[in-house]
Amino acid sequence: MLSYLLAQRQDFQLQESTDNRFRITDWTFDNCQLTITQLERLDTLCDALGWGFTYSSVHCHIKPASQNKGTSLIQVLSNYFPQYSPEQIVTVGDSSNDASLFNPEQFPLSVGVANILDYADELIYQPTYVTTAAEGEGFCELVQGILSS
Repeated sequence: MLSYLLAQRQDFQLQESTDNRFRITDWTFDNCQLTITQLERLDTLCDALGWGFTYSSVHCHIKPASQNKGTSLIQVLSNYFPQYSPEQIVTVGDSSNDASLFNPEQFPLSVGVANILDYADELIYQPTYVTTAAEGEGFCELVQGILSS
């Protein structure tokens, strides 16, 4: 897969992420400020080979086509926390690779930190709530809101 992508690359470089040795289900490379056009090209190449592709502001992920965070969370809940339903879980995301966590039919308590708005046009689902602060401060805003209620 990697050799094929490297052979197909046009005007972008792929730099393997240093944490790949800790990954089980995906292979990542540094985003390195790839353009939307380049990201779409990589998505098309992966799709043609039967793989999934997603990205954040940090990494691009090549993964099994059906793998996403929402499906994985439902599986973890089912296998390890059957006393909880997805409707009881607050999901939080900050990038397009978190889109499946915003599916309102599965996760009605979804939250995007403010920088999710940078990806709004790319998301198949929008979060139910968006914090006013971005990144870690947005997460702290969410936690503070939960603790004070």
